[in-house]
Amino acid sequence: MADFETLYAQYYEQIYCFCYRFLQCSESAKEVTQEVFIRLYERMGQQAPELENSRAWLYKVAGNLSMNLKKKNARRQSINAGLYESAGASASPEEVLIHHENLERIKEIIDQLKPRDKFLILLYQEEMSYREMAVATGIPINSVGKTLWRIIDKIAKTLKNEDDA
Repeated sequence: MADFETLYAQYYEQIYCFCYRFLQCSESAKEVTQEVFIRLYERMGQQAPELENSRAWLYKVAGNLSMNLKKKNARRQSINAGLYESAGASASPEEVLIHHENLERIKEIIDQLKPRDKFLILLYQEEMSYREMAVATGIPINSVGKTLWRIIDKIAKTLKNEDDA
């Protein structure tokens, strides 16, 4: 296992960005990220087998702390528009407008998800493996894919229902 300084240098920015997208607040993201690495430092002094997959452990702690903070603050926040690619530069103004409207609708739907489902979608966007997502969320590895599929299907059905209305 790598030493603390190596893990900090390797993952600090990723964990901060993850927390920021989850919390939509720079200060909150900095606080949670700091707490994640404090906990890592404290754990490294112990023989902690869960640290064998340091990346997954860091995301698990970051996700749990972010969800706890979000519950504590009891405010609704949206996912950062940076999670999604914007319309291509060659798109017409109408296409750009439609694209941005669709992104806003998707962000609103994702923001309505249960915290655990939102957490899983963010991990998926971080291109984590199913194994890493399982460690980070506590969902059995053989259920991660099915759970993701259900969340994505729910988003798609919600969008379709809005279009049909």
